[in-house]
Amino acid sequence: MSLKKNQVLLPLISIVLYIVFIRINVIIYNPFNYINGYRLLLYAFAKDITYDYLNIIHTNRENTKLKKELSYYKTFRHSLLYCQNEARQTFYINKTLSFLYNSELSKIYISKIIGYDMSGKKATIEIYRDHHIKEGDIVSDNGYFIGLVYKTVGDVAYVMTVYNNKFNTIVYDYRTGDSYIYKGGYPYGKLINVGANDDIKIGDLLYFRSLKSINLPYLLVGKVIDIQKTKNLFFLNVDVGPGANPNIYDFAVVIERKNE
Repeated sequence: MSLKKNQVLLPLISIVLYIVFIRINVIIYNPFNYINGYRLLLYAFAKDITYDYLNIIHTNRENTKLKKELSYYKTFRHSLLYCQNEARQTFYINKTLSFLYNSELSKIYISKIIGYDMSGKKATIEIYRDHHIKEGDIVSDNGYFIGLVYKTVGDVAYVMTVYNNKFNTIVYDYRTGDSYIYKGGYPYGKLINVGANDDIKIGDLLYFRSLKSINLPYLLVGKVIDIQKTKNLFFLNVDVGPGANPNIYDFAVVIERKNE
């Protein structure tokens, strides 16, 4: 009887012990494994946060450094462009002065341009005036005829350019030697007394030249860009493209124009 009881009890005890062992394993071991997994996740998260933070600090430092370098290069570029512009202006002035080799020429002055036509039509410029510059003096640059001083006020001389529709002067055609009246305008000027039978062609160069003074230099006013017939059978409509571009100059060459 006792043997039969043992045969029944032993499997039951084994089952009970197995169940108890499983529960103990669940209660005792699994929570620790669970917590250990979270600990590893927290460690990895903290590590990633620290790595990202250090990367942000490094990136900010690099950005600050690059901004300083960019500011330096912008300043350097500005200085370089300024020097290049000064060199270009010096070249223009030297080129202009090369036209003025005759020792009998009137006095010549180099003046800084201090004001431009803000409308963009290049009708006038303002130059610094010393006590020598006066109304009627010729203003040029780069071998081009810019215009004439029409007013002086204190240290400023006002120049009416070849783009001004109130400007008129006598020019001559380099190819034919014929003289015409040039009337200013923007963007093109005109020749207003070209005869229908005159030998004038597109591309002809027109120079400023005083008919009374042989001491004034030849300065290029512009070239013929278009010729059209008009209703008036005796004259042609001739458009002239001025050569000067006063809005890009920093200096101008002023030639004294004596009373003629």
